[in-house]
Amino acid sequence: MTWDLRSVRGLRFVFAAGAVALAIAACGQSASSSSSGSGSSAGVTSNSVTFGQTVPFSGPAALYGESTAGVKAYFAAVNAQGGVNGRKLNLTALDDQYTPPVAVQQTRKLIPQELGEVAVNGSATTKAVLNVLTPQGIPLVGPQTGATYLFQNTPPILFNVWPEYTIEGKLLGNFAQKRGLKKVGVLYQNDDFGQSLYNGVLASGLKPAKVISYDPTQTDFSPDAQQFKSAGVDGVIILAIPKPTIAFLNAMAALNFKPVRLMSQVSAIPQSFSASPQEFPSSYVGAFIPALQDTSNTQVKQFETAMHRYEPSAPVSIFAAWGWTEAQVAVAGLKNVSGKLTRASYIKGLDSVHNLQTLGGTVNYSSSSHVGLTKMFMVQARGGQLAPVQ
Repeated sequence: MTWDLRSVRGLRFVFAAGAVALAIAACGQSASSSSSGSGSSAGVTSNSVTFGQTVPFSGPAALYGESTAGVKAYFAAVNAQGGVNGRKLNLTALDDQYTPPVAVQQTRKLIPQELGEVAVNGSATTKAVLNVLTPQGIPLVGPQTGATYLFQNTPPILFNVWPEYTIEGKLLGNFAQKRGLKKVGVLYQNDDFGQSLYNGVLASGLKPAKVISYDPTQTDFSPDAQQFKSAGVDGVIILAIPKPTIAFLNAMAALNFKPVRLMSQVSAIPQSFSASPQEFPSSYVGAFIPALQDTSNTQVKQFETAMHRYEPSAPVSIFAAWGWTEAQVAVAGLKNVSGKLTRASYIKGLDSVHNLQTLGGTVNYSSSSHVGLTKMFMVQARGGQLAPVQ
């Protein structure tokens, strides 16, 4: 089952998705019109380009730090082919603890040494970081969030990669109804991230039987699990980050409460199941990254090969796949730059990204639209893996 942004709401700009394969080897080739001369922008030398990233390596969303390995693996694969226009790619990643003030502090450290930022994680943290980057014209490629505010009056420096969260919320709500669930509960994080997803659920026409919001620092979910059980729900939509998700799964297991679980992509990774007392049957996830065990998929195979070669100690996870996908877009923009590489010319290069096939799907930009991916689909948790729905 898939859902398209064009089915969620009428945006000003809608694009047809193309299918042009992006081979790793091609990423190292320079565009014929590009110059490999020295740049005058921060983060650029005659032989290197440095990007920055703020991401949680600690705190309730620390698992998202795995995305850094995905970015580094893609950069390493490109560097092995000679880099882009003779420049090797570097990444400086700093821990923001999933906290906006820390993200801002770390961003200010990165600015003097970066061309732009890639794969910044979190809805609240990204909003805070944008307040710093936008006035200075510093590009941000692929924030790891689909919060609605990113798609409203999008600043020209911001290039979305993730689908809008309302797409995923609507997908989950429709899937719950298609599966015939009679009473559905919703657990969501009380911020832009959770609210955007929840709005999508409501847009599907689903009428939740029980709704509970939580703070991202909450650790005890026993009362929440009990409320859902007492309400008699036969399904729960979980719109939560990893640690709260795991705590909530543990709380349900302690009550021997096993409703069908429908989870956001940010909630239900294999670690969530292995970290709970038992793997729950009947767990479904909204996704834009294909099943990572499907090595018949060329994009998946390239990702896994590079991860094993360049980041062998890092998990080959959905989170790493996010970073890889965002790095694919960041590099595509570099290849489009004509003349001197600066922040302004890089933004123009990103505006010219068309029909780019990434691990997560097709990306199209223009000077008037930075929407990114527009489609999602459902996968199922089986054997500690995410696989196509049976």
